[in-house]
Amino acid sequence: MRTNQVVNFALGLALSALIFFAELVLPWGYLAYLTMAVFLWKVPTRSTYTTWLAAITSVLIVVGHFISQDDFVDHPDIINRLLLVCFVWFAVMLQREHKRVDHKKKRLLGELDVVKRDKKSIENEMLKVRRLHDAMAHHFPDGVICILNKEMKYIFAGGRGLDELGMTGREITGEEAAIGSGAELKKAFSGEKVSFETIINSNHYAVNAVPVVDAKSEINEILIVIRNITDRKKLENNLIRALEKEKELSLMRSQFVTMASHKFRTPLSTILSSVFLLENNVEADDLEKKSYFEKVKRSVHSITALLNDFLSLGKLEEGKVRVAFSETDIKTFFQEFVQEIGSIKKEKQKIVFTYDGQPCTVMTDQLLLKNILMSLLSNAIEYSSYEAEIQLTVELRKDNLKIRVSDQGIGIPEEDQHQIFKRFYRGQNTNNVDGTGLGLNIAKKYIRLLRGTIDFTSQVNKGTTFTANIPVVTLDILEKQV
Repeated sequence: MRTNQVVNFALGLALSALIFFAELVLPWGYLAYLTMAVFLWKVPTRSTYTTWLAAITSVLIVVGHFISQDDFVDHPDIINRLLLVCFVWFAVMLQREHKRVDHKKKRLLGELDVVKRDKKSIENEMLKVRRLHDAMAHHFPDGVICILNKEMKYIFAGGRGLDELGMTGREITGEEAAIGSGAELKKAFSGEKVSFETIINSNHYAVNAVPVVDAKSEINEILIVIRNITDRKKLENNLIRALEKEKELSLMRSQFVTMASHKFRTPLSTILSSVFLLENNVEADDLEKKSYFEKVKRSVHSITALLNDFLSLGKLEEGKVRVAFSETDIKTFFQEFVQEIGSIKKEKQKIVFTYDGQPCTVMTDQLLLKNILMSLLSNAIEYSSYEAEIQLTVELRKDNLKIRVSDQGIGIPEEDQHQIFKRFYRGQNTNNVDGTGLGLNIAKKYIRLLRGTIDFTSQVNKGTTFTANIPVVTLDILEKQV
Protein backbone atom coordinates (compact mmCIF):
# COMPACT_ATOMS: atom_id res chain seq x y z
CA MET A 1 0.00 0.00 0.00
CA ARG A 2 2.79 2.39 0.91
CA THR A 3 4.56 1.54 -2.36
CA ASN A 4 1.45 2.45 -4.37
CA GLN A 5 1.22 5.82 -2.67
CA VAL A 6 4.87 6.57 -3.43
CA VAL A 7 4.24 5.65 -7.08
CA ASN A 8 1.18 7.95 -7.19
CA PHE A 9 3.26 10.75 -5.68
CA ALA A 10 5.90 10.26 -8.37
CA LEU A 11 3.22 10.26 -11.07
CA GLY A 12 1.85 13.53 -9.66
CA LEU A 13 5.30 15.12 -9.81
CA ALA A 14 5.73 13.93 -13.38
CA LEU A 15 2.28 15.27 -14.37
CA SER A 16 3.04 18.70 -12.81
CA ALA A 17 6.36 18.87 -14.62
CA LEU A 18 4.74 17.83 -17.92
CA ILE A 19 2.04 20.52 -17.63
CA PHE A 20 4.66 23.13 -16.72
CA PHE A 21 6.68 22.43 -19.86
CA ALA A 22 3.50 22.21 -21.96
CA GLU A 23 2.41 25.72 -21.03
CA LEU A 24 5.76 27.07 -22.22
CA VAL A 25 4.97 25.76 -25.67
CA LEU A 26 1.18 25.88 -25.94
CA PRO A 27 -0.98 28.98 -25.46
CA TRP A 28 -3.33 28.60 -22.58
CA GLY A 29 -1.49 25.40 -21.73
CA TYR A 30 -1.59 26.29 -18.05
CA LEU A 31 -5.28 25.34 -18.08
CA ALA A 32 -4.02 21.76 -18.05
CA TYR A 33 -3.37 22.28 -14.35
CA LEU A 34 -7.06 21.48 -13.98
CA THR A 35 -6.00 17.94 -14.82
CA MET A 36 -3.62 18.10 -11.86
CA ALA A 37 -6.52 19.22 -9.63
CA VAL A 38 -8.54 16.20 -10.76
CA PHE A 39 -5.51 13.97 -10.11
CA LEU A 40 -5.18 15.31 -6.55
CA TRP A 41 -8.88 14.72 -5.99
CA LYS A 42 -9.24 11.23 -7.45
CA VAL A 43 -5.87 9.49 -7.07
CA PRO A 44 -5.35 8.09 -3.52
CA THR A 45 -2.22 9.48 -1.92
CA ARG A 46 -1.10 10.15 1.63
CA SER A 47 -2.16 13.56 2.99
CA THR A 48 1.48 14.61 3.25
CA TYR A 49 2.17 13.66 -0.36
CA THR A 50 -1.03 15.42 -1.52
CA THR A 51 -0.02 18.63 0.31
CA TRP A 52 3.43 18.54 -1.26
CA LEU A 53 2.01 17.96 -4.72
CA ALA A 54 -0.47 20.85 -4.27
CA ALA A 55 2.31 23.15 -3.04
CA ILE A 56 4.65 22.21 -5.89
CA THR A 57 1.85 22.61 -8.44
CA SER A 58 0.95 26.04 -7.01
CA VAL A 59 4.57 27.17 -7.27
CA LEU A 60 4.74 25.94 -10.88
CA ILE A 61 1.53 27.81 -11.74
CA VAL A 62 2.96 31.07 -10.32
CA VAL A 63 6.40 30.56 -11.87
CA GLY A 64 4.76 29.82 -15.23
CA HIS A 65 3.13 33.28 -15.15
CA PHE A 66 6.44 35.05 -14.85
CA ILE A 67 8.16 32.93 -17.49
CA SER A 68 5.41 32.99 -20.12
CA GLN A 69 4.45 36.71 -19.86
CA ASP A 70 6.50 39.60 -21.17
CA ASP A 71 4.29 41.97 -19.25
CA PHE A 72 4.35 40.91 -15.67
CA VAL A 73 1.18 42.89 -14.91
CA ASP A 74 -1.28 40.83 -16.99
CA HIS A 75 -4.33 40.88 -14.78
CA PRO A 76 -6.42 38.26 -16.62
CA ASP A 77 -3.55 35.76 -16.53
CA ILE A 78 -2.92 36.40 -12.86
CA ILE A 79 -6.58 35.91 -12.03
CA ASN A 80 -6.76 32.68 -14.06
CA ARG A 81 -3.69 31.29 -12.35
CA LEU A 82 -4.99 32.25 -8.89
CA LEU A 83 -8.20 30.42 -9.76
CA LEU A 84 -6.14 27.40 -10.79
CA VAL A 85 -4.31 27.52 -7.46
CA CYS A 86 -7.66 27.67 -5.69
CA PHE A 87 -8.89 24.66 -7.72
CA VAL A 88 -5.76 22.72 -6.78
CA TRP A 89 -6.21 23.32 -3.05
CA PHE A 90 -9.94 22.80 -3.32
CA ALA A 91 -9.18 19.39 -4.81
CA VAL A 92 -6.88 18.68 -1.84
CA MET A 93 -9.72 19.59 0.53
CA LEU A 94 -12.14 17.37 -1.42
CA GLN A 95 -9.75 14.43 -1.22
CA ARG A 96 -9.29 14.89 2.53
CA GLU A 97 -13.02 15.15 3.08
CA HIS A 98 -13.51 12.05 0.92
CA LYS A 99 -10.97 10.18 3.01
CA ARG A 100 -12.63 11.32 6.23
CA VAL A 101 -16.03 10.20 4.98
CA ASP A 102 -14.62 6.84 3.81
CA HIS A 103 -12.89 6.30 7.13
CA LYS A 104 -16.06 7.12 9.04
CA LYS A 105 -18.06 4.87 6.75
CA LYS A 106 -15.64 2.00 7.26
CA ARG A 107 -15.67 2.54 11.02
CA LEU A 108 -19.45 2.53 11.10
CA LEU A 109 -19.57 -0.59 8.92
CA GLY A 110 -17.03 -2.26 11.19
CA GLU A 111 -19.06 -1.36 14.26
CA LEU A 112 -22.16 -2.68 12.55
CA ASP A 113 -20.38 -5.98 11.78
CA VAL A 114 -19.27 -6.23 15.41
CA VAL A 115 -22.82 -5.65 16.57
CA LYS A 116 -24.09 -8.30 14.17
CA ARG A 117 -21.43 -10.78 15.30
CA ASP A 118 -22.13 -10.10 18.96
CA LYS A 119 -25.82 -10.56 18.37
CA LYS A 120 -25.21 -13.83 16.52
CA SER A 121 -22.82 -14.96 19.23
CA ILE A 122 -25.32 -14.20 21.95
CA GLU A 123 -28.09 -15.99 20.07
CA ASN A 124 -25.93 -19.11 19.63
CA GLU A 125 -24.24 -19.14 23.02
CA MET A 126 -26.74 -21.38 24.78
CA LEU A 127 -26.90 -23.73 21.79
CA LYS A 128 -23.11 -23.88 21.67
CA VAL A 129 -22.82 -24.56 25.39
CA ARG A 130 -25.44 -27.29 25.16
CA ARG A 131 -23.72 -28.93 22.19
CA LEU A 132 -20.34 -28.71 23.91
CA HIS A 133 -21.87 -30.27 26.99
CA ASP A 134 -23.29 -33.12 24.92
CA ALA A 135 -20.01 -33.62 23.06
CA MET A 136 -18.05 -33.82 26.31
CA ALA A 137 -20.62 -36.13 27.79
CA HIS A 138 -20.90 -38.62 24.93
CA HIS A 139 -17.62 -38.36 23.02
CA PHE A 140 -14.97 -37.80 25.67
CA PRO A 141 -12.14 -40.12 24.44
CA ASP A 142 -10.35 -42.77 26.47
CA GLY A 143 -12.14 -42.06 29.70
CA VAL A 144 -14.88 -40.29 31.60
CA ILE A 145 -15.65 -36.72 32.62
CA CYS A 146 -17.91 -36.22 35.63
CA ILE A 147 -19.00 -33.77 38.32
CA LEU A 148 -19.36 -34.69 42.01
CA ASN A 149 -21.00 -32.81 44.85
CA LYS A 150 -19.77 -32.58 48.42
CA GLU A 151 -21.49 -35.87 49.26
CA MET A 152 -19.22 -37.47 46.61
CA LYS A 153 -22.23 -38.36 44.47
CA TYR A 154 -22.50 -38.02 40.71
CA ILE A 155 -24.24 -34.96 39.34
CA PHE A 156 -23.16 -35.73 35.81
CA ALA A 157 -21.00 -38.34 34.05
CA GLY A 158 -20.26 -39.04 30.41
CA GLY A 159 -17.60 -40.27 28.02
CA ARG A 160 -16.58 -43.27 25.97
CA GLY A 161 -14.94 -44.89 28.97
CA LEU A 162 -18.23 -45.47 30.77
CA ASP A 163 -18.37 -49.04 29.41
CA GLU A 164 -14.92 -49.89 30.79
CA LEU A 165 -15.91 -48.57 34.21
CA GLY A 166 -19.22 -50.47 34.17
CA MET A 167 -21.25 -47.26 34.36
CA THR A 168 -23.45 -47.64 31.27
CA GLY A 169 -26.98 -48.99 30.96
CA ARG A 170 -28.14 -47.37 34.23
CA GLU A 171 -28.83 -43.98 35.73
CA ILE A 172 -25.79 -43.01 37.78
CA THR A 173 -26.88 -39.52 38.84
CA GLY A 174 -27.08 -39.47 42.61
CA GLU A 175 -24.95 -42.59 43.08
CA GLU A 176 -21.88 -42.46 45.25
CA ALA A 177 -18.63 -42.31 43.31
CA ALA A 178 -15.91 -44.93 43.76
CA ILE A 179 -12.91 -43.52 41.97
CA GLY A 180 -9.65 -44.41 43.58
CA SER A 181 -9.08 -42.67 46.89
CA GLY A 182 -12.06 -40.62 48.04
CA ALA A 183 -9.84 -38.79 50.54
CA GLU A 184 -7.66 -37.54 47.70
CA LEU A 185 -10.66 -36.28 45.71
CA LYS A 186 -12.07 -34.39 48.72
CA LYS A 187 -8.96 -32.21 48.72
CA ALA A 188 -10.34 -30.52 45.58
CA PHE A 189 -13.20 -29.05 47.69
CA SER A 190 -10.58 -27.02 49.55
CA GLY A 191 -9.35 -25.48 46.30
CA GLU A 192 -6.51 -27.89 45.48
CA LYS A 193 -5.84 -29.52 42.13
CA VAL A 194 -5.69 -33.27 42.63
CA SER A 195 -3.90 -35.77 40.36
CA PHE A 196 -3.25 -39.47 40.90
CA GLU A 197 -3.25 -42.80 39.10
CA THR A 198 -5.41 -45.81 39.89
CA ILE A 199 -6.26 -49.26 38.50
CA ILE A 200 -9.90 -50.07 37.73
CA ASN A 201 -10.92 -53.35 36.09
CA SER A 202 -7.28 -54.16 35.22
CA ASN A 203 -6.87 -50.84 33.35
CA HIS A 204 -4.66 -47.93 34.37
CA TYR A 205 -6.37 -44.55 34.75
CA ALA A 206 -5.10 -41.03 35.39
CA VAL A 207 -7.51 -39.06 37.59
CA ASN A 208 -7.45 -35.23 37.68
CA ALA A 209 -9.86 -33.24 39.85
CA VAL A 210 -10.33 -29.44 39.99
CA PRO A 211 -12.76 -27.31 42.03
CA VAL A 212 -15.81 -25.69 40.38
CA VAL A 213 -16.38 -22.21 41.82
CA ASP A 214 -19.95 -20.85 41.68
CA ALA A 215 -21.18 -17.23 41.50
CA LYS A 216 -20.73 -16.85 45.27
CA SER A 217 -17.08 -18.01 45.05
CA GLU A 218 -18.00 -21.18 46.91
CA ILE A 219 -16.90 -24.71 45.99
CA ASN A 220 -19.81 -27.11 46.13
CA GLU A 221 -18.81 -29.28 43.15
CA ILE A 222 -15.64 -30.68 41.61
CA LEU A 223 -14.88 -31.58 38.01
CA ILE A 224 -13.13 -34.93 37.52
CA VAL A 225 -11.43 -36.15 34.35
CA ILE A 226 -10.59 -39.86 34.19
CA ARG A 227 -8.37 -40.93 31.30
CA ASN A 228 -7.44 -44.47 30.31
CA ILE A 229 -3.62 -44.58 30.21
CA THR A 230 -3.21 -48.32 29.81
CA ASP A 231 -1.57 -48.00 26.39
CA ARG A 232 0.74 -45.28 27.69
CA LYS A 233 1.76 -47.49 30.60
CA LYS A 234 2.53 -50.32 28.20
CA LEU A 235 4.61 -47.94 26.09
CA GLU A 236 6.47 -46.74 29.19
CA ASN A 237 7.23 -50.33 30.14
CA ASN A 238 8.43 -51.04 26.61
CA LEU A 239 10.66 -47.96 26.75
CA ILE A 240 12.07 -49.09 30.10
CA ARG A 241 12.84 -52.50 28.65
CA ALA A 242 14.40 -50.87 25.59
CA LEU A 243 16.54 -48.69 27.86
CA GLU A 244 17.66 -51.74 29.81
CA LYS A 245 18.46 -53.46 26.51
CA GLU A 246 20.46 -50.42 25.41
CA LYS A 247 22.38 -50.47 28.69
CA GLU A 248 23.05 -54.16 28.17
CA LEU A 249 24.31 -53.49 24.64
CA SER A 250 26.48 -50.64 25.90
CA LEU A 251 27.98 -52.94 28.53
CA MET A 252 28.45 -55.63 25.88
CA ARG A 253 30.29 -53.16 23.60
CA SER A 254 32.54 -52.17 26.50
CA GLN A 255 33.24 -55.81 27.30
CA PHE A 256 33.85 -56.51 23.63
CA VAL A 257 36.43 -53.73 23.26
CA THR A 258 38.24 -54.78 26.44
CA MET A 259 38.20 -58.47 25.59
CA ALA A 260 39.02 -58.07 21.89
CA SER A 261 42.02 -55.82 22.56
CA HIS A 262 43.43 -58.53 24.82
CA LYS A 263 42.41 -61.60 22.83
CA PHE A 264 43.85 -60.30 19.57
CA ARG A 265 47.07 -59.11 21.15
CA THR A 266 48.00 -62.46 22.70
CA PRO A 267 47.87 -64.69 19.56
CA LEU A 268 49.43 -61.99 17.40
CA SER A 269 52.33 -61.70 19.85
CA THR A 270 52.71 -65.49 19.78
CA ILE A 271 52.78 -65.52 15.97
CA LEU A 272 55.30 -62.70 15.84
CA SER A 273 57.63 -64.29 18.39
CA SER A 274 57.41 -67.72 16.71
CA VAL A 275 58.18 -66.27 13.28
CA PHE A 276 61.10 -64.32 14.77
CA LEU A 277 62.54 -67.48 16.34
CA LEU A 278 62.09 -69.44 13.11
CA GLU A 279 63.95 -66.73 11.19
CA ASN A 280 66.83 -66.34 13.63
CA ASN A 281 67.26 -69.77 15.18
CA VAL A 282 68.90 -71.54 12.24
CA GLU A 283 70.18 -74.34 14.49
CA ALA A 284 66.69 -75.38 15.59
CA ASP A 285 65.89 -79.02 14.88
CA ASP A 286 62.72 -80.26 13.21
CA LEU A 287 60.98 -80.92 16.53
CA GLU A 288 61.61 -77.38 17.73
CA LYS A 289 60.47 -75.90 14.41
CA LYS A 290 57.36 -78.05 14.57
CA SER A 291 56.52 -76.60 17.99
CA TYR A 292 56.91 -73.06 16.56
CA PHE A 293 54.63 -73.91 13.64
CA GLU A 294 52.17 -75.47 16.06
CA LYS A 295 52.05 -72.21 18.05
CA VAL A 296 51.50 -70.17 14.88
CA LYS A 297 48.76 -72.53 13.73
CA ARG A 298 46.95 -72.45 17.08
CA SER A 299 47.24 -68.64 17.27
CA VAL A 300 45.78 -68.23 13.78
CA HIS A 301 42.97 -70.56 14.77
CA SER A 302 42.33 -68.50 17.91
CA ILE A 303 42.04 -65.30 15.87
CA THR A 304 39.83 -67.00 13.29
CA ALA A 305 37.58 -68.46 15.99
CA LEU A 306 37.37 -65.07 17.68
CA LEU A 307 36.34 -63.34 14.46
CA ASN A 308 33.84 -66.09 13.67
CA ASP A 309 32.29 -65.70 17.12
CA PHE A 310 31.90 -61.94 16.66
CA LEU A 311 30.41 -62.33 13.18
CA SER A 312 28.06 -65.08 14.32
CA LEU A 313 26.93 -63.08 17.35
CA GLY A 314 26.29 -60.00 15.19
CA LYS A 315 24.20 -61.95 12.70
CA LEU A 316 22.24 -63.64 15.47
CA GLU A 317 21.52 -60.33 17.22
CA GLU A 318 20.32 -58.79 13.95
CA GLY A 319 18.14 -61.81 13.15
CA LYS A 320 19.99 -62.47 9.88
CA VAL A 321 20.65 -66.18 10.49
CA ARG A 322 18.19 -68.38 8.62
CA VAL A 323 17.96 -72.17 8.70
CA ALA A 324 18.73 -73.70 5.30
CA PHE A 325 17.96 -77.41 5.24
CA SER A 326 19.88 -79.68 2.90
CA GLU A 327 20.47 -83.41 2.43
CA THR A 328 23.29 -84.57 4.71
CA ASP A 329 24.92 -87.98 5.01
CA ILE A 330 25.16 -87.70 8.76
CA LYS A 331 27.93 -90.24 9.46
CA THR A 332 30.17 -88.95 6.65
CA PHE A 333 29.53 -85.37 7.80
CA PHE A 334 30.82 -86.10 11.33
CA GLN A 335 33.78 -88.13 10.12
CA GLU A 336 34.94 -85.29 7.88
CA PHE A 337 34.43 -82.76 10.65
CA VAL A 338 36.56 -84.81 13.10
CA GLN A 339 39.39 -84.88 10.53
CA GLU A 340 39.07 -81.14 10.05
CA ILE A 341 39.15 -80.24 13.73
CA GLY A 342 42.03 -82.60 14.31
CA SER A 343 44.35 -79.91 12.94
CA ILE A 344 43.59 -77.55 15.83
CA LYS A 345 43.73 -79.96 18.77
CA LYS A 346 46.67 -79.98 21.10
CA GLU A 347 49.63 -82.13 20.14
CA LYS A 348 48.88 -85.32 22.10
CA GLN A 349 45.13 -84.94 22.49
CA LYS A 350 42.84 -87.62 21.06
CA ILE A 351 39.36 -87.14 19.67
CA VAL A 352 37.43 -90.40 19.83
CA PHE A 353 34.43 -90.44 17.52
CA THR A 354 31.61 -92.97 18.03
CA TYR A 355 28.57 -93.26 15.80
CA ASP A 356 25.50 -95.20 16.90
CA GLY A 357 22.79 -95.65 14.30
CA GLN A 358 22.22 -96.55 10.70
CA PRO A 359 24.16 -94.45 8.15
CA CYS A 360 21.51 -92.44 6.38
CA THR A 361 20.74 -89.06 4.86
CA VAL A 362 18.90 -86.47 6.95
CA MET A 363 17.57 -82.96 6.35
CA THR A 364 19.45 -80.41 8.45
CA ASP A 365 21.47 -77.20 8.20
CA GLN A 366 25.08 -78.26 7.75
CA LEU A 367 26.54 -74.82 8.50
CA LEU A 368 24.68 -74.42 11.80
CA LEU A 369 25.49 -78.00 12.78
CA LYS A 370 29.18 -77.43 12.00
CA ASN A 371 29.25 -74.22 14.07
CA ILE A 372 27.65 -76.03 17.01
CA LEU A 373 30.24 -78.81 16.86
CA MET A 374 33.08 -76.29 16.49
CA SER A 375 31.99 -74.42 19.65
CA LEU A 376 31.58 -77.55 21.75
CA LEU A 377 34.78 -79.28 20.60
CA SER A 378 36.87 -76.09 20.72
CA ASN A 379 35.91 -75.67 24.38
CA ALA A 380 36.74 -79.30 25.09
CA ILE A 381 40.15 -78.88 23.42
CA GLU A 382 41.00 -75.61 25.21
CA TYR A 383 39.96 -76.70 28.69
CA SER A 384 41.59 -80.16 28.52
CA SER A 385 45.20 -81.08 29.09
CA TYR A 386 47.69 -81.80 26.30
CA GLU A 387 47.29 -85.59 26.60
CA ALA A 388 43.53 -85.72 27.28
CA GLU A 389 40.99 -87.82 25.44
CA ILE A 390 37.87 -86.12 24.09
CA GLN A 391 34.78 -88.19 23.31
CA LEU A 392 32.41 -87.26 20.48
CA THR A 393 29.38 -89.55 20.43
CA VAL A 394 26.62 -89.27 17.85
CA GLU A 395 23.35 -91.19 18.09
CA LEU A 396 20.70 -91.13 15.35
CA ARG A 397 17.28 -92.41 16.36
CA LYS A 398 14.36 -91.88 13.97
CA ASP A 399 13.71 -88.14 14.14
CA ASN A 400 16.32 -87.17 16.77
CA LEU A 401 20.06 -86.53 16.52
CA LYS A 402 21.90 -86.67 19.86
CA ILE A 403 25.40 -85.19 20.03
CA ARG A 404 27.49 -85.76 23.16
CA VAL A 405 30.89 -84.08 23.72
CA SER A 406 32.80 -85.23 26.82
CA ASP A 407 36.17 -84.01 28.05
CA GLN A 408 38.43 -84.58 31.05
CA GLY A 409 39.19 -80.90 31.57
CA ILE A 410 38.96 -78.39 34.38
CA GLY A 411 35.17 -78.60 34.67
CA ILE A 412 32.68 -75.89 35.55
CA PRO A 413 32.28 -74.74 39.19
CA GLU A 414 28.78 -75.31 40.53
CA GLU A 415 28.23 -71.62 41.28
CA ASP A 416 28.97 -70.78 37.61
CA GLN A 417 26.85 -73.46 35.98
CA HIS A 418 23.57 -71.46 35.88
CA GLN A 419 25.30 -68.64 33.96
CA ILE A 420 27.54 -70.60 31.62
CA PHE A 421 25.41 -69.88 28.52
CA LYS A 422 25.41 -66.12 29.09
CA ARG A 423 27.20 -63.87 26.63
CA PHE A 424 30.84 -63.08 27.59
CA TYR A 425 30.51 -65.12 30.78
CA ARG A 426 33.44 -67.31 31.78
CA GLY A 427 33.91 -69.50 34.82
CA GLN A 428 36.06 -68.49 37.77
CA ASN A 429 38.61 -71.19 36.97
CA THR A 430 39.28 -70.11 33.34
CA ASN A 431 41.65 -67.19 33.90
CA ASN A 432 44.62 -69.10 32.50
CA VAL A 433 42.76 -70.33 29.41
CA ASP A 434 42.10 -68.18 26.35
CA GLY A 435 38.46 -67.70 25.44
CA THR A 436 35.77 -65.14 24.67
CA GLY A 437 32.80 -66.41 26.64
CA LEU A 438 30.78 -66.46 23.41
CA GLY A 439 31.08 -70.04 22.16
CA LEU A 440 28.42 -71.67 24.34
CA ASN A 441 26.08 -68.70 23.97
CA ILE A 442 26.28 -68.93 20.18
CA ALA A 443 25.99 -72.74 20.18
CA LYS A 444 22.81 -72.60 22.26
CA LYS A 445 21.26 -70.02 19.91
CA TYR A 446 22.11 -72.15 16.88
CA ILE A 447 20.58 -75.20 18.57
CA ARG A 448 17.41 -73.21 19.27
CA LEU A 449 17.23 -72.22 15.61
CA LEU A 450 17.23 -75.95 14.82
CA ARG A 451 14.51 -76.37 17.50
CA GLY A 452 16.83 -78.45 19.67
CA THR A 453 17.97 -78.40 23.29
CA ILE A 454 21.32 -78.53 25.07
CA ASP A 455 22.25 -79.60 28.57
CA PHE A 456 25.42 -80.47 30.45
CA THR A 457 26.91 -82.12 33.51
CA SER A 458 30.22 -81.11 35.02
CA GLN A 459 32.56 -81.64 37.95
CA VAL A 460 35.56 -79.49 38.74
CA ASN A 461 38.84 -81.09 37.60
CA LYS A 462 36.98 -84.16 36.33
CA GLY A 463 35.48 -82.91 33.10
CA THR A 464 32.29 -81.77 31.39
CA THR A 465 29.77 -83.45 29.12
CA PHE A 466 27.54 -81.40 26.82
CA THR A 467 24.52 -83.14 25.27
CA ALA A 468 22.55 -81.64 22.40
CA ASN A 469 19.32 -83.09 21.02
CA ILE A 470 18.36 -81.83 17.57
CA PRO A 471 15.25 -82.96 15.68
CA VAL A 472 15.96 -84.16 12.13
CA VAL A 473 13.99 -85.72 9.29
CA THR A 474 15.52 -88.67 7.51
CA LEU A 475 15.24 -88.68 3.74
CA ASP A 476 13.54 -92.08 3.80
CA ILE A 477 10.72 -90.81 6.04
CA LEU A 478 10.43 -87.65 3.99
CA GLU A 479 10.03 -89.66 0.79
CA LYS A 480 7.34 -91.82 2.38
CA GLN A 481 5.45 -88.72 3.52
CA VAL A 482 5.60 -87.26 0.04
